[in-house]
Amino acid sequence: MHRAERAASARVLALGPLALALFVGLLASSPGVARAEVQVSTRLFAGGGAALGTMEREFLFELGLRGEVLFGAAGDWNFRIGPAFELREVDFDTFEFTAGVAGLLPVVRGWPIVLTAAGGYALRRGRLDSGPVFVGTFAWGYRSYNYHSAYGLAVAPYASARVHLEDASQWELMFGVEIDLEALVGIPYAFFRSLAHRGPPDE
Repeated sequence: MHRAERAASARVLALGPLALALFVGLLASSPGVARAEVQVSTRLFAGGGAALGTMEREFLFELGLRGEVLFGAAGDWNFRIGPAFELREVDFDTFEFTAGVAGLLPVVRGWPIVLTAAGGYALRRGRLDSGPVFVGTFAWGYRSYNYHSAYGLAVAPYASARVHLEDASQWELMFGVEIDLEALVGIPYAFFRSLAHRGPPDE
């Protein structure tokens, strides 16, 4: 990658978190949203799928981190909306950062649909060129409202479509599962810490 391209990539990646922080600030300053209850979630995701259109690869494996800060009234039956982000790598050949908006649709109690639309930049090596991307994600799984904390545990299968904006004929279709970081790290840590201190294993 040329020096100018690296500089442009760095500027794009720097603007992503700034835009996300600005969006959170605007939401928090809104009188209606300021009274809303916040629910935060971060999840590791892994999946596979296909490169379609004019992409030179066929099967893809992805691994990454996805999360959002959702605002809305307390309870499982309320629509929620807020900023979202995603960090992703594919076949260890590309690193991508995207930021956008996520909406939670309460179709079944404790089992909502979460729709995310985000844009960002992909840093790639090999035969694929770096460039901007847009991704839409559909997830439907467990995510009950947490009345005791601002952090809400979530586990869900997902489907996502990703288009490369410099060449709309290059796009990807992926399927996988999201597993909450609290379920992967926080709960096992608390369990083993409790055992190490000889406390009840369910603390």
